[in-house]
Amino acid sequence: MINNDNDNKINFKKVCIIGFGPSGICSTKSAIENGLNPTVFEMSSDLGGVWSKSKGKVWDNLTTNVSRYTMSFSDFLNEETNDAPYNNDENYMFPHHSSIYKYLNKYVDHFNLMKFVKFNSKVIKVEKVFLTNDNFKLNITYKSTNNNNVASEIFDFLIVCTGIFTEPQQCELYENELKQFTGKIKHSQDYKNNNELIGKSIVVLGSSISACEISAEVSKVTSNCYHVGHDVHYVYSKHLPYRKNQIAPFDCAIYQRKGAYERQDLPRDEFLKLKNKMNKLYCPKQDWHRYPNSKIAVSPESKSIGLLMSSEYVNQVENGSISVFCGDQYTISSSYEKSVTFSNSKGDSHTVENIDEIIICNGYKTDLSFFEKSILDSLDYKPEDTKRPLLLYRNTFAKDLKNIGFASFFRGLFFCEMELMTRWMCLVFTGNHPYPNYYQYKNGIKDRNFKINSDNIPQYLVAGSTTHCDMIALEIGVLPNFDKLKKTDPKLYDLIWNGHFTPASYRLVGPGSNPKLAKELIEQINNNYNIYINKINNK
Repeated sequence: MINNDNDNKINFKKVCIIGFGPSGICSTKSAIENGLNPTVFEMSSDLGGVWSKSKGKVWDNLTTNVSRYTMSFSDFLNEETNDAPYNNDENYMFPHHSSIYKYLNKYVDHFNLMKFVKFNSKVIKVEKVFLTNDNFKLNITYKSTNNNNVASEIFDFLIVCTGIFTEPQQCELYENELKQFTGKIKHSQDYKNNNELIGKSIVVLGSSISACEISAEVSKVTSNCYHVGHDVHYVYSKHLPYRKNQIAPFDCAIYQRKGAYERQDLPRDEFLKLKNKMNKLYCPKQDWHRYPNSKIAVSPESKSIGLLMSSEYVNQVENGSISVFCGDQYTISSSYEKSVTFSNSKGDSHTVENIDEIIICNGYKTDLSFFEKSILDSLDYKPEDTKRPLLLYRNTFAKDLKNIGFASFFRGLFFCEMELMTRWMCLVFTGNHPYPNYYQYKNGIKDRNFKINSDNIPQYLVAGSTTHCDMIALEIGVLPNFDKLKKTDPKLYDLIWNGHFTPASYRLVGPGSNPKLAKELIEQINNNYNIYINKINNK
């Protein structure tokens, strides 16, 4: 347990943290580790953010798409056992959302973080309070969601942990297309289960993982399920082909460090060839050349091909339970009563009758309306941009805002990815690490702007979570020297380079390190993965 009374190193600098989901939780712990005095403002009555019991954005049967060990912080293992009926092998490794919620609660209790949180407190205004021309503190105004009482407090630093899933994209975006539709319309945020959809005809609109997973679930009970989306995706299972003709969790095949670095170092043409080879290996039914008659085959001409994860979607498409209209900018173009027409950019259209309900999975947007205009201008804030709503160096720092940091403002986060960002922020805030200079900032956002402005915007603006974590870890001095480790501790080197990805590798060296605990967790996680892999391959 950390000493969050900070008797030896407290510097009395105050840091405001907005939000107490996963990123807010690890921000609080990182602040304490670095001798800062945190206050967390959480607008709901509960912790967890998207995983919250009261305000979470999950449906009843949602399970994680990555393993429980990827959904762990670096120094506290996610070993929460699942409640029935989520006690089979897959749902042990890919836990039910309630298990993640329990883990977050145990983490908060273990590190005694709850005392720093003001629940039912919504931040409504963040303003600069200038001490000199380029030095300022922050006036944080917040309102009680219980009685609407308003109060303000001055802070030295701010970490924003509200993320990119703050507000659902409005269904009104399709107001003209659906104004004559007489069935039900709901956003995926309001979908909880398929109990009321038995025997009905449903349209699921969207190209996200949630659209894929909700389609798979509702199609088990509906008479017709139509999945409509702008983009076409390869759909990876949670278990993938692995070494020696085995299968293993997605994480083992994709996030292993050796393989991640080999892919990163390839020339672009070679990388694309390897990516195509991986897609054919992991998604054989989508290989147009091998299965031209497959209902989910990806045409060679398809653009904007992304990656989704689902263990059931492909089977539901293949057995006819889901009819797919995805790719070539397919969307709903018109409706009349319970008739709905889908059209694409090629001029193709398809009309379906007797639709009872449309579930819109068009994602979420950020809400940073609490910032004053000068701060928003520095962020190049575009709330309608679901991929990059604000301009940040390494997704963490904004230009000329040295005492403000941002966590979880891009897609595809490991828990430890958020944690590394918050450790970096707190090292900068305490003067133990330099703030990015102008040239670092300029070069750091150049590639991101190129991606944003390209014709074929990638699904994830950060490619490769393992290498991204290592990049931040190297920046702040917590990445092990792999060449040195290979000589001094070849067994440990083998586990973190050739073995399974483990967040604990970022506690071996540098600020906040705990080598003894880190080694124990690295060995335990690798051992647990291997036991699980042997178990599922010897049924």
